[in-house]
Parts: sequence; structure tokens; C-alpha cells
Amino acid sequence: MLRQYHELKARYPGALLLFRLGDFYELFYEDARLAAGILDITLTSREVGKGTRIPMCGVPHHALDAYLSRLIDRGYRVAICEQLEDPRLAKGLVKRDVVRVVTPGTVIEAAALPRGANQYLAAVLPGDARWGLAVCDLSTGEFQITEVSGDTAAARAAEELARMDPREVLVPADSRERLVSLVRPGITLTDLERWRFDLSLARQGLLAHFGVATLDGFGAEGLTAAVAAAGALLQYLKDTQLSPLTHIQRMVTYTLDDGLILDERTRRNLEVTRSLADGGVAGSLLSVLDETVTSMGARKLRQWLLQPLARREPLVHRLDAVEHFVQHPQLRESVRRGLKGMADLERLVGRAGHGSAAPRDLVALAAAVRRLPALAESLRDVTVPLLYELIGAIGTHDDVAALIERAIVDDPPATLEDGGVIRDGFHEELDALRRAARTGKTWIADLEAAERHRTGIRSLKIGFNKVFGYYIEVSNANLAAVPSEYVRKQTLTTAERFITPDMKEQEAAILGAEERSTALEGELYRSVRDTVAQAAGPLLQTARAVAELDALAALAEVAAVSHYVRPSIVDDPVLEIRGGRHPVVERTLPERFVPNDLHLSAADRAIVLVTGPNMAGKSTYLRQAALIVLMAQVGSFVPADTAT
Repeated sequence: MLRQYHELKARYPGALLLFRLGDFYELFYEDARLAAGILDITLTSREVGKGTRIPMCGVPHHALDAYLSRLIDRGYRVAICEQLEDPRLAKGLVKRDVVRVVTPGTVIEAAALPRGANQYLAAVLPGDARWGLAVCDLSTGEFQITEVSGDTAAARAAEELARMDPREVLVPADSRERLVSLVRPGITLTDLERWRFDLSLARQGLLAHFGVATLDGFGAEGLTAAVAAAGALLQYLKDTQLSPLTHIQRMVTYTLDDGLILDERTRRNLEVTRSLADGGVAGSLLSVLDETVTSMGARKLRQWLLQPLARREPLVHRLDAVEHFVQHPQLRESVRRGLKGMADLERLVGRAGHGSAAPRDLVALAAAVRRLPALAESLRDVTVPLLYELIGAIGTHDDVAALIERAIVDDPPATLEDGGVIRDGFHEELDALRRAARTGKTWIADLEAAERHRTGIRSLKIGFNKVFGYYIEVSNANLAAVPSEYVRKQTLTTAERFITPDMKEQEAAILGAEERSTALEGELYRSVRDTVAQAAGPLLQTARAVAELDALAALAEVAAVSHYVRPSIVDDPVLEIRGGRHPVVERTLPERFVPNDLHLSAADRAIVLVTGPNMAGKSTYLRQAALIVLMAQVGSFVPADTAT
């Protein structure tokens, strides 16, 4: 077993190896010493050869997610080794292999992911005058690339990394020093060999994954640095996840000029997503505007705040949608009620495409899909362009939901290993195997009463263990009454255990049926999961549309409750605010916020010098102006009487 462990450990240098042994994942040697301290678990040891002990520690398999997230939070890579066959059926050493390597940027476990934020993995290819960036959220399948060039390329790339805030950044090993000073503390830098960023290999891998003949459709053909970074990132995901990643269905190309540019200092001082006080969400602009009712919507709203719109047409469309929800409170409430409590469709589809969706994930996905028709129906008569477009993007996905409902029980166990996942009536052979196992167990259960009656031994009992299978146990005081056809199997201190030929025949039938049933159930479940994964593209399109609807309805809810107004967007270089209020400060004041005005115009008043004593409100006034502009560029209504 240790030889097997060392062979796997050598294949994944630098990763902690969680080695499945029965119901535990074990760590050995230095991995054990390190993990025991981080996870606060007992470090023990095991004798290997006379006088030689090796350190080890372990965690229960059912609690893996909690322990895994603690290791990942500390920046470690973890290789998960599973048993690939039932130990009861194995001949010799149980087959094991690493099924996945989890890194800070590739976490997909729900417990380890932030509800209202993306968890990005990024790849950066630095150059002299051109930098390529690629980012992916493995949990949702979101995959984006961009490229910056010119004398300020390094600074702009650093700003974009700060905006995306990835957990892990892939870099060419020979360029590591150029990135160290550009990323914030806490981000894991992972070195890759330079050849992994080779443009030809990258293009080949991307074309194969997306099943296209050219990258022109993604608008990426001329972006050589970005394509190279994207190829390295995608291959890293395939190497670590050992999955086809069917939920990564598209690659979005964008430019930094697509949105209003907010540098890291601006985002920090305006407290857009985090408070300066403690770094938490409370006290930030996000905390004021986030009235979303789904995780998908919360992530979408956060994305909007970090990349406000800079083009007029999409901005006006978003404001039109928010205004429609403000003016139709019953419709807004209907949409929010229809979305409330909906499972995170994006991440459920992501886990299906990743190959890690548990039975309860698929049931939750089907339940979410079944709520979509009512949502679409509530918006049937809406003609506002953006809302009309979003409704058109929401599919019913009846085939996916129907398959899951036919195949999987209503309340499945947490894992496939627990059994009882596939519904009776879904597959004839599985039903027959289950009947055979039940019939055999009924025979065994009836045997105890029959043998007590036949032998006169009232204390006789039937038992089972993994070593001997089914047995008849008779206490020492009744051994004289044991029939001659009983075959002695085991001697205990106070009793002896026996078997009979009929028992062993029934046992073979039961265990054979259960083993085949377990194997078949696994095959059927994986087939259902893979079928769902094949529908990842349309499902994710629906999830993204639902997320936008939630974010728009949330902005309208805040506007209606807080008495915000629609900002007027004009082409003139002017900022005119009447009765403006600071959106965050007014939420925290016990008394009414005193509104104030601001007039700026390139024609006659381009700069205003604000003076006054300490605590007079200068900073609040400055930030208030910036936040009102920012909210307007997001497509939100603003806290003012009027704003242009």
C-alpha cells in the first residue's frame, strides 16, 4: 500500500496527498505533520517494518469538504486519491488513483465558495508591450480573456487582476518576479513551464475544447498573448480536474475600455464592495444595493459594480428595465417571489459539467428548472428591450428536469456511495437485482425464527459481518443442541458461530445482487449526470439570464424603498445633482441625511474646491458625488431629487 502511495505522491509533487483508506482520507510523512497542525487533528503513527514508524493523520470521508477548504485557504494544493474498486471485491491491493487536484483557484465545493462572489483562476502572460490575461470561474464555467498593450500595459494588467481578484494566478516560471509585486498579498502564484504558454499549443487546445475551426467567432484570433494565456489556463484545469469540463462552453473576449475604469485605490476608498473599517461587505455600496434573492444575482450585481458600463445604449437599456420594475411593484414582487430560494443554477450546472455533482445537486437543479415557466409567464407581456431579451434566453429545460425526476429519488442520500439514489421503476435490471437482494434478506430474517423453533435453542441468532458474512451464533450453554449439519466457522469466548450450505447459497445471491446493484446504480447515475452536463450550454444561458433579472429587480427594490430617482444620461460634459444623498451614510444615520446639491460643467465649472473644518462632511460630499455617478453607470437609480 505504501509503495502505491509513493508512486502517486511522486506524480503530484508539491501537493498534499489525501489517500483514501476505507472511510478515511489519510496523510503520511511530512504531509501528515503539516496537515495535523492546520486541521487541528491528532498526529499518530503506524508501524511499517520492525521498529519503523511513519507519521500519519486522517479525516473522515464524509467531512472532506470542511477540511479541504481549510487547507486550500492556506494556499496548499491537495491531490485527492480515491479507491477505484470495492475493497470487498478487490483481488490483492485495492486500485487507487488521484481523481482531482484541488488548488486555491479550482475549488468547486459549495461550502468553500463565496455565495455572492466569483472565485477566479487567472493566467497571465507578461510581455514587453503586450500582456495577455485569461480568467475562469470553474464553479460557473465563466471563461474570459483580454489583452492590454502599450507603455502602461503592466500597470493596466495589474489593475485588471485586482478587479477580478483571483484566488490563484498562473504565470510562466521565468516571469514570476515580474508578477510578485503586481498582485495583492494572499493570491497564490503558480509557476508553469514557459512552453505551456506556447501559442500554437494554446490555439490547438482551445479549438479542440470548444469544437471550432477558428477562434474568430470569439473575437480572439489577433489576441496572441491572451490566447496563449487562455490555452495555458484551460490545460491546467484539465490536468488538475481530470474532467472534460463540459460546462465551459464559451470564451468571452473583452477589452478594458468596455467598462468604466475604476482603479483599486478608487474601489477601496469608495468602499464599493468592502468597508474600510473591517474589509467586510457591511458598510459598502454593495451592502446597500444587494437586495438580490439568489446567489447568481448577487454575483451578477457585484460584477456590475466592479465594471460599470461606459457605453450609452446598454446603460439606457438597463435603466429602462430597472424603471419598469420600479413602476410595476406587483410585477417586481412576483419576479422576486419566483426567484426567492432558487438554488444556484450556475454552480449546480458547473458541478454537473465538472463531473462532481452529487445526487442532491441534481434534484436541486431539477427543482430550480421547474420554477422557470412561472417566472417567464409573469413577464410574458413585458416589452422593455432588455427584459424581453432576458425572458427569451430562459428555456424550460423540461427534458432535463423530467430525466432527473424519473431517475433519482425525491430525497436522495448525500453521496452515491450511500446507495438508494436511483428510483424504483427507472431501470428493469436494477429493479430485479433489488428484488433478489430483498428476497434473500427476507429468507435470512425468517431463518432465525425457523432455526430457533427447529433446534429448540431460544438464544440462537443470525448475524452478519464483513469478514465472515452471515452466520448463526449459539451460546456455549446450548452447543449440545447444535444440529450436525451446522459447520463451525468461528469460536468466541461465550459462543460459537456456524454456517449452513443453504445460508451460504442465499448469502452469495444477496451479496451478488447487491454488488451488481451498486455497480449498476453508479453507472446509471453517471449516465444521468453526463446527460445533464451535455445540456450545460442552454442551462447556463438560462442561469445567466435569471441572474440578470434578479440583479435588475434588486436595484428596483432598493430604488423604490429608498426613494431613488432615475438619472438622466446626456452627452454634454455636465454633472448636475439636486438633493443628493450619500447612499451608505444615509442608511447608517439615526436621523435624516441632509441632502445637498452639486453643479459641475466643463463650460463654466470644471473644478470645485471643497473647504471646511474637520468633520464638516467634505469626504462624505466628495464620495457622495462619485458614488452617485458610479451607481448611474451601473444602471441603478440614485439617491437624489434629480441627477443629470
